[in-house]
Amino acid sequence: MMKNKIINRREALERSSWVLKSALFAPTVLSVLQGCTPKEINTRNLLVFTDGQDSLVKIIANTIIPKTHTPGASEVKVNQFLDLLLNDVFEKEFRKQFLNGLKQFDKDCLTKTGKSYTSLSEKERFNYLEALDRQVMGKEYEETVPFYFTFKHLISLIYFSTEEGVKQNLNYLPIPGSYRGNIEYKDGDKIMVGNYM
Repeated sequence: MMKNKIINRREALERSSWVLKSALFAPTVLSVLQGCTPKEINTRNLLVFTDGQDSLVKIIANTIIPKTHTPGASEVKVNQFLDLLLNDVFEKEFRKQFLNGLKQFDKDCLTKTGKSYTSLSEKERFNYLEALDRQVMGKEYEETVPFYFTFKHLISLIYFSTEEGVKQNLNYLPIPGSYRGNIEYKDGDKIMVGNYM
């Protein structure tokens, strides 16, 4: 039997601040990140993705967030979390659009390069995504958002919501000090974040 946990005012305010941040991200993604009971991901059975789709998601995600001195996207299991989100959080229509977008992504790659994305070398994958990134990212979309735009935002959101993603890539200061508007950044420094990202 579960007992209700009483939270203090600070915790309540901190949790409710996620609601405001949801304007930047898909509301359903954030609601699952803050409000759901932790669920263990079954690593043997995919819920939505086929093995081929899962492989494609891992490879694209690893090209976006590769392993360096920090873990890559598939090492923190962004593909499994995305599979869980598609199954438990997003509506069937979004899931269908996402899977169709994934299929179209691979078809477009085949048309442009003569190979499926999974068959490309690491350098070819990077070059393909770099060109696509220049074409798609940094624009504002009112109605139809390209698949790659959505995919990259979801992968980044999932990656930086993992313990490894935060601890190894960001300097987290839970209680910010005084405001300093001009902080020197040296190559290799981690990005500073506090409670208000």
